[in-house]
Amino acid sequence: MKKTIAVVAMEMEYAEILCGNLSEYLSRYADFRYYSLEEIGAMDFIREDFVVITTFTIFEAIKRKMRSGSELIVVSLTLNKKGIRPLYELPKGTRALLVNFDYRACVQTITNLYGAGFSYLELVPYYGQREYDRGIGLAITPNEARLVPPGVQRVIDIGESVVDFNGLYHIAEALGVQEVFAANEGILAKKSGIFSNYGIERVLGENESLMQRVNTLLKLMKQGIVLTDVVGNIHTCNEKAQKLLQGRSSLLTGFNIGEILPELRRGRRRGSDVWLMEQKEELICVDGENLIAAVTAIETDGVIHGYIVTLDDFEEIEEKQHGMRSKLSKVEHVARYHFEDIRGSSGALREAVVAARRMARSDASILIVGESGTGKEVFAQSIHNESARARYNFVAVNCAAIPENLLESEMFGYEEGSFTGARKGGKIGYFELAHRGTIFLDEIAELPLLLQSKLLRVIEEREIIKIGSQKVVSVDVRIIAATNRNLYKMVEEGTFREDLYYRLNVLPLRIPPLRERKGDLQELLVHFMKQQGCPMTFTPEAREALQRYHWRGNIRELRNVVEYLSSLEKVEIAPEDLPRFEGMTAQGDPDGISDRPVSSSHGVPYGPQTQEKGAGDAAAAAAGTVPQMVPEEEKESVGELTRRFLLREGKSLELYRFLLEELLAAKGRRQRPGRLHLLRRAEETGVFYSEAEIRRGLARLGEYGLVRTGSGRSGSVITAEGEELLRGIRRFLG
Repeated sequence: MKKTIAVVAMEMEYAEILCGNLSEYLSRYADFRYYSLEEIGAMDFIREDFVVITTFTIFEAIKRKMRSGSELIVVSLTLNKKGIRPLYELPKGTRALLVNFDYRACVQTITNLYGAGFSYLELVPYYGQREYDRGIGLAITPNEARLVPPGVQRVIDIGESVVDFNGLYHIAEALGVQEVFAANEGILAKKSGIFSNYGIERVLGENESLMQRVNTLLKLMKQGIVLTDVVGNIHTCNEKAQKLLQGRSSLLTGFNIGEILPELRRGRRRGSDVWLMEQKEELICVDGENLIAAVTAIETDGVIHGYIVTLDDFEEIEEKQHGMRSKLSKVEHVARYHFEDIRGSSGALREAVVAARRMARSDASILIVGESGTGKEVFAQSIHNESARARYNFVAVNCAAIPENLLESEMFGYEEGSFTGARKGGKIGYFELAHRGTIFLDEIAELPLLLQSKLLRVIEEREIIKIGSQKVVSVDVRIIAATNRNLYKMVEEGTFREDLYYRLNVLPLRIPPLRERKGDLQELLVHFMKQQGCPMTFTPEAREALQRYHWRGNIRELRNVVEYLSSLEKVEIAPEDLPRFEGMTAQGDPDGISDRPVSSSHGVPYGPQTQEKGAGDAAAAAAGTVPQMVPEEEKESVGELTRRFLLREGKSLELYRFLLEELLAAKGRRQRPGRLHLLRRAEETGVFYSEAEIRRGLARLGEYGLVRTGSGRSGSVITAEGEELLRGIRRFLG
């Protein structure tokens, strides 16, 4: 049974002409029917097996009328050989209007004429515009003489365009008769129309393997690739391009790229507009999605044969850059905490959490104010993870921990060779790493005034310039700053810029200290005991002492206390088991945050009060401080430095033990191992620490005077105090 083919055009008259052209060569193999768009609109659906159209506009109008089993065939039009014979009589350099119904049709006809050998004519497109060169007295038109402007003395009508041989072959291929068609009707078709070499290559089988290899290459490309002819008619494209342009059309081949992507810019060639022009990467918006498009001409000997259009998803490019930046920095910038990780149900804490969740929906800068140890970074990470930037980096910067002379290069990065000691290849700064994500500036009050002015510029301009570079880099970063000091007071004193303060303090968030949420104490104790894997109970007296205590170190101090108590390996904790800290004031708040007076009861230390004090204790009491007090046997075996270190740094005790053991063994061999040596030793002994962890561990031990680290590659050596600490750690860990 013969297949049926519907030929659809804007007007009935043109549909009939097109249908007659096709049936002249293919009526033996299929039954043809023609329809205007008006007729199609009145139908429930198109019943034919195949639907032939010539433009994207028609496809948009009929696509909902097509059956799921129907196949769409897009054909191009070309010149009739008989119609163009009068053009051979025109002398070289003749100027003429090329008259057609729209701009694209004009350019298509001009291109076909140039391809047929009439490149010596100067053809100017005319499609009804009022202004044109009135000195041109000749018009050439493909059966559109009615559109020729008055005043033109001579008109050459080259007749209706015919279906390009490629289109005829495509239909024959769809019907499964391409071989018979090529041997019989194809000969007649070639005699009547001007056709491209592409059609002949299909018939003769020339370059078929080359086309297969090109198509295979296109499939492998990560970019969307579209290949067009000189006027933008799409010859082939890959799956990525179809995916990116799915919202415009599920079918691309056969249509004009200018219809699918009108956002692409036009250019000029031979003094006339053409549909495409070469253009570097440009950002275009397609149905609400941002694409990066570029157009490259396919050119030989100054003659343009077509164009390659490349398409990239802007979001995917950003994702790749995000991943590359993270890899280049060799540090993972991830926010690990969520609001669900914040422990406590007191009213003050819940109020802060509700405010922080609300701020997460905004993109404005946040200033988190809270005493040391209240969990400012936990809130900052939680805000990031609940924001629209959660997929991107969370870069935490401690402004007080980086030396002032290195702070600018760390913040904004630098180019290779920009200063003595600059790393080969340069360095990406924290702001560039945080692009599209969040940068957390902890202890912002410690930022030097010079850096404050540069930070202000970054916030206002959203641009950075690396040290040693002239290139401006755009950054899209949300800033969350934190401090335990009174920034407003610093502004009044002139140590913090007022304009920067107001830029940062758009959304202020105060984290309550532990003394304002004593109701959360029990829940926090249980949580930290679970973390330590050491369940304990407390006597009523011990609980009362914990509740009375001022908790100047807040949550961090409470966690350290639990770590200390877990090292005692006792099931029940009594008041005499509780540690005491040196440096605690008997009254008053930490500097800078709270303006409310604290009663003296807040300063009462937990633990038992001894009746007899030595001379040192009396001097400390007179100075308003409470000395550390631990059982006498602990004092003899551990030592003051060990107790202080264990209380403050107990969370990473295994790391410190490993480092000190290795340094002690190296000291016996008269060696000073470096970070890389320690990293290899960690792998050999079956413990896994990153280079960054080892570096931070050595730096922390150095701050306490437990190890000495030389400059460059001179390595590290354990001190006598470090050996004492190692003995204490061995005693605690067994």
